[in-house]
Amino acid sequence: AGVVIGAGWQTLVAFINIGCYYLVGIPLGFLFGFKLKLGALGIWAGMSIGTLLQTVVLLIICFRTKWKKQAMLAEGRIREWGGSSETLPAATNGGIDR
Repeated sequence: AGVVIGAGWQTLVAFINIGCYYLVGIPLGFLFGFKLKLGALGIWAGMSIGTLLQTVVLLIICFRTKWKKQAMLAEGRIREWGGSSETLPAATNGGIDR
């Protein structure tokens, strides 16, 4: 979720969270925990499935994103706001400064 939030798609992540937890995880937890009489294990299983679904959706988004295009859009926003892309830190040593 951090990568997608960092890319500026907070609204998308919020809707994915709502869908995965409130529309999938909680109903499944209720179903497993109370209807199938699995108790706390069923509730945890339902919420875990919601979390797994969220992870899968966000991974699909990350892998399908054209990151070079996103970088160019970000550079355009920096210039629009009066900044310069030359003031950004260079990606050396894999992006880790020592």
